[in-house]
Amino acid sequence: MDRIQIRKMAVSAITGAMLIAAAPTAQAVAIVQSTFNVDITLTSACSVSTPANLTFAYTALQTTAATASSTFSVTCANGLPYNVGVSGQSVTDSVVGLAYSLVVTPPVGGGTGTGSAQSYSIDGTIASGQAGTCISASCTNAGSTNSSKIVTVTY
Repeated sequence: MDRIQIRKMAVSAITGAMLIAAAPTAQAVAIVQSTFNVDITLTSACSVSTPANLTFAYTALQTTAATASSTFSVTCANGLPYNVGVSGQSVTDSVVGLAYSLVVTPPVGGGTGTGSAQSYSIDGTIASGQAGTCISASCTNAGSTNSSKIVTVTY
């Protein structure tokens, strides 16, 4: 062998020894695992917005019915069935003596919650031909004992 070949072999041997010495030593890796559950208890709920006051304008003995409407919304948890109602659906006002009726639209019976607000209205009607009670040119039912109503959502 000539000198160049011996040098190449020596350089090759030294480079190999350096690579072996520089390589990280293998270490054993251990992994330990444990599992767990995430438990959630959801209490279903609904909320209802406050409708504006229902305001009628009626002239004694008028020939057509007077109507009024007020909107509100119901928001319930996804998939939760609910019913909507209003108190005092057929009432004669204690001050002005006019009979009126109230209904919830869409009809009472509610629906199923979507997690978003669902629109409803309270629609009122005073039938035509009523005289009412008023000792002056114009009266309001400001002192009425039965004018306050309640929207109820049952779920």
